[in-house]
Amino acid sequence: MNRGMFIAFEGIDGCGKTTQIKKFVQYLFDRDKHNHIVFTRNPYLDTNIRGILREDDNALSQAERLAELFIADRKKHSEEVVLPALAKGQFVVSDRFKLSTITYQAAQGIDIQKLINRHFGVPVPSITFVVDVCAGEAARRMALEGKRNEHKFEKDLVFLESVRQNYFKAKELLPMEKIFIVNGERSVEAVFNEVREIFEREFGKTPATGFEPVLL
Repeated sequence: MNRGMFIAFEGIDGCGKTTQIKKFVQYLFDRDKHNHIVFTRNPYLDTNIRGILREDDNALSQAERLAELFIADRKKHSEEVVLPALAKGQFVVSDRFKLSTITYQAAQGIDIQKLINRHFGVPVPSITFVVDVCAGEAARRMALEGKRNEHKFEKDLVFLESVRQNYFKAKELLPMEKIFIVNGERSVEAVFNEVREIFEREFGKTPATGFEPVLL
């Protein structure tokens, strides 16, 4: 039985990843009428997480609590959405996955390697795209969209830049995973063209499922 393919998109708040995800899902849909796609996001079910992010303005507060909630929610998401879809041979495209907790909570002060270790048992994406922009550019975009200051992480540009650097660190610490950092400070089309080119280079121009999900 074919196994599906798991694709994750990552990046700091305001990087433009959601726009890229929507274009990528459409790309998969258009490639082959047999492509069945599950489009999902993190956090999955835990509505308490977003409330905690708005409880105070200190980007460094409640790091351990947030890490616990995000990881528990991600494991539930994996069990209920990701793995069942992959078992059916479907594409799963997720807006954020484990790198978000690894990078954001590391920026809050938790050891990055310990955060990686705490994701033991979580499926590893077939490929992860990190849409990279500097914190200043992300802030500019959020302001234009009227989304600035929705929660404490978005309000602190020093914190966001720290998260950004953690994505580079995570890539180095996870050499066995396919993690690609794409320059997001270009036009939407230029960014997507690189995403598509990387994907086709790694999996072929007519990507099919058949990838066994890896559990670490």
